[in-house]
Amino acid sequence: MNARGLAAVGFVALGFGLGAYYTTDGLGVFSAANLIGGTLALAIAVLAALRRRGAPGGRRGSAAWVGVALALAAVWIAQHAFERAGLAFDWTADARYSVAPATRQALAALPQRLTLTLFHDGGDNRTRSTRLLLQSLARAGPVDVRERQLDQAADEAERYGVAASNAVVVALGDRFEVVERPTEGTIWEALERLTSARQAVLYVARGEGEGNLERSEPSGFSGLAAALQNEGYVLRDFVAAAAEAIPTDAAGVLFVAPRRPLRESSLAALEAYLERGGRLVALLDPGTDTGLEALLGRWGFSLPPGVVVDPASGPVEGDPPGVDPIAFEYAAHPITRGLDPTKMTFFRRARPVGVAHKPEPDDELRALVFSSKRAWVTTDVDAVEHGLAPKRPADAGEGYQALLAIGRFPRAGGEARIAVFGDADFASNRYLRSLYNLDLVLNAVHWATARESAITTRPKALTPDQYPLTPQQSLRMLYGVGLLIPEACLIAAALLWARRRSA
Repeated sequence: MNARGLAAVGFVALGFGLGAYYTTDGLGVFSAANLIGGTLALAIAVLAALRRRGAPGGRRGSAAWVGVALALAAVWIAQHAFERAGLAFDWTADARYSVAPATRQALAALPQRLTLTLFHDGGDNRTRSTRLLLQSLARAGPVDVRERQLDQAADEAERYGVAASNAVVVALGDRFEVVERPTEGTIWEALERLTSARQAVLYVARGEGEGNLERSEPSGFSGLAAALQNEGYVLRDFVAAAAEAIPTDAAGVLFVAPRRPLRESSLAALEAYLERGGRLVALLDPGTDTGLEALLGRWGFSLPPGVVVDPASGPVEGDPPGVDPIAFEYAAHPITRGLDPTKMTFFRRARPVGVAHKPEPDDELRALVFSSKRAWVTTDVDAVEHGLAPKRPADAGEGYQALLAIGRFPRAGGEARIAVFGDADFASNRYLRSLYNLDLVLNAVHWATARESAITTRPKALTPDQYPLTPQQSLRMLYGVGLLIPEACLIAAALLWARRRSA
């Protein structure tokens, strides 16, 4: 193989190595092998070219090296010019380093400058991505960024309670939060905890088998409780069976999948609360008659028994195909602001939620989130609960099935607002941060409690926008044959080009 061929192979290997390194935020086996092999190939090619020319100072060799040096100098100058001008280009498909609207809004409302301190070990490769993120935040608002190496700032790290490398301390005045897995989403949540003025009281129904907002296991709802508290809510228990009326300081009432029928006195207290302008968010699973269904029916909602089956959605965690719909059809509304077909939401064994009628002429009811148009409804809830594939009746029609419906009801005592989901599992710890479930449920609570200004698309704490896989996930899945085949083809083409150039 001649020098030109070795150089071509080296450039291809370096290109794949750098691409894998920057896309996956890590030096894996694939990227390391390509970087080492590419560097060796280029070094051997340069030595061979110099030997053939007879001397390293030859005219043609000198001209080539001068050109390379000028190109590197131009790149260095351009990089520093962009940094001085505060310019940055985010070419990642998921816009990982573009600050989300919610973060910009939070930074703009800061009462004083925010300090972000990155603690790390010198050889931790993860800090490169974190450093870029912090620089993006500093360009977006009043943020000071600092770095500390753990072995040189042990006392400071101990004062903040930093236990591992690549942790960020978010400090506002004398208050601080430690973020051990820094992403824009986790830093934003820390900022919300530091600045939130917890003024809205949200009563959470208890006593009839509802989902527990204190349990941290996958089936619990502690993640939802933490997210609501981050967004400025004080959560208080409301034992419906023992209450004669909804407390007057309630900004809203939240029901999360009650498993037993509510007492008539509890339903009467809830209805009286709504008549005087109360706010209700209900997450109702299929297969249970809680009494809320009849109450919501009087307010114009339709909650037929059954489970939505959407053939456009595949099997999840052993469930039969179709019973766990992924929604990407949204009606325009503040709750769905920012959601589109690339920002999907996931539901597990959901019941249909529709709009039947308007109790009074000025009432407004709408369905907002839908399955695909291929969906149908099975009434065999027991079969679905036992993991059996539902059989489609001959008369079952296809069509969009609503999974969330809302209503506004002007009354003499004030405007009542109701949001009804046909599923509660989508907000459990296991699924709350799947796709855009967190945004949907929090925005529904904000709308119901008349806090529309808090509605936003939040930065992701775990995964960025769904396409449906992020580039990082796709590359990790394609390592091996998926990347070696195109690389081998490029190397073969480069060798053929070099051979023809040398002919």
